[in-house]
Amino acid sequence: MKKQNLIDTILDFMASDNAGDSKGIYHPEIVKQHLNNVFNQAVYNTWLNGKKFSDFSQLDAWSKTYVCSVLNQCGARAYCLLPFAPVQLPDMMGIRQIRSHYECSVYYGTAIGDQWVFAPIEATANVIFDELEVSTMDDYPTYRLEQSNVNVGAGEKSHMLWLEKLPVAPEPLITSVDILLITGPENLDDYDELSMPSGAEDSLVQQVISLMSKKPLPDTSNDSVIERR
Repeated sequence: MKKQNLIDTILDFMASDNAGDSKGIYHPEIVKQHLNNVFNQAVYNTWLNGKKFSDFSQLDAWSKTYVCSVLNQCGARAYCLLPFAPVQLPDMMGIRQIRSHYECSVYYGTAIGDQWVFAPIEATANVIFDELEVSTMDDYPTYRLEQSNVNVGAGEKSHMLWLEKLPVAPEPLITSVDILLITGPENLDDYDELSMPSGAEDSLVQQVISLMSKKPLPDTSNDSVIERR
């Protein structure tokens, strides 16, 4: 469902008699803020449930694949800019998978023609791997997530991936990658599709309506009385 469709559904309900005492005309930006919070909380709860049962496959339903160009390859190292900031989950779980966009013609892994899948590593892992001489035994391509130091202006892409152990000439180069990414509605345009499990739309709408229908606690302080210390 498109993000704007969810917002319109919430605004229509809050403007109807079904909203009761909370009936009124609300600014769309208020709805967007509540929707962002509810969506991100739902993704986090899905991660918690996956951690409990050691099965994070449920996160895939919140994900969408984006194609990103591999930039400035120097030797076996390059980077790519993410189209949106991923939802911040432990162990970089906001990025579900990264694989080469085009099938490679060289033998790697299981069969000729398979896509290369990248392995995630932490920012400080290379120091440890060098000491253990891991790179001499395993040339599996890896990625790590960082805040972008290339584009820092407002509205520009804020996160980047460093890709390492890439194939070098004369082998076929990886020029683009498919990134299975979980991103929150705050990063999307109003008419972009929101990736979520089937039936989650109704739950998100109801939660936002519940938040907007809550009345603030009454102010019981007497403003005419001056507090003395």
